Amino acid sequence: MFKGNLSKLDSYKNIPVKMFEVIEQVKQRINASVENGRYPLEGEDVFFFVVDDNTKVISECKPEIHRKYIDVQIILSGEERFGYSLQPFQSIAEDLLEDRDVAFSDNIINEQFANLEPHDFIIFNTEQPHRPLVAVNKPMPVRKAVIKISHQWLAEQSINTTLAWNDSNIPHQITLKQAGLRTHVEMRIVKDVEPEVIMLAVEHKVEDLVSVWQGAAMPISEAFDDGNLYSQARVLFNLEQGCVVWLVNHIKLPCGNKMSADKLAWVPAMQATNGQLSAI
Repeated sequence: MFKGNLSKLDSYKNIPVKMFEVIEQVKQRINASVENGRYPLEGEDVFFFVVDDNTKVISECKPEIHRKYIDVQIILSGEERFGYSLQPFQSIAEDLLEDRDVAFSDNIINEQFANLEPHDFIIFNTEQPHRPLVAVNKPMPVRKAVIKISHQWLAEQSINTTLAWNDSNIPHQITLKQAGLRTHVEMRIVKDVEPEVIMLAVEHKVEDLVSVWQGAAMPISEAFDDGNLYSQARVLFNLEQGCVVWLVNHIKLPCGNKMSADKLAWVPAMQATNGQLSAI
């Protein structure tokens, strides 16, 4: 479950980028005002509908799950309480998953609640029990937009990119994985003992990093090497607002193998220029 507000949508960095784009698209549509009804976005994979409904006392609201579609509910007017659980149903009372992608059960474990007001939204993943249309104080009319996103479609849309090294002396691998407006940089370092993966999250999209990838790491410091320790700073990505630095540290073990103690870091307001870090 994830709860947010449309006015802060840009700040939610952990929403998958394609889900973010869908919610943003629906936000623009409902800001322009839409009539009640069903609206396709990606055929049967992604669509939303706008509906008028009424909240009820909790005993009249059934907990439910969906198997095919992720459920994103946006309150347009009124207020609504949602029950939810972080654990699956232990049993199903009414199974309509094949025909309507919904199943009901009163066997909800450790139910929690979230109250939503206009412009708030809530996301329920597939198989997550949730109970919509619960009255906050007393039953009232509520108008909302409900987005349905096929979890299979979303998985197929995720942006993962593996960058190729032009430097044959560095057989490492960088993978970029985008979530919302943030990209997770994963660097797999090949070394004598065992591979190591170091990670960093940056506030940029995958395509921003790909566009400045030079195919190699650019040294910004002299290499220190006394035979037992090798250390050097290198820049991987020069971006408009700063750069991603790879701090390289190799330690020679008594057995002769080398281990890495590397780190990725974000350096704001600086870039690599002519082999040195300089202010932008």
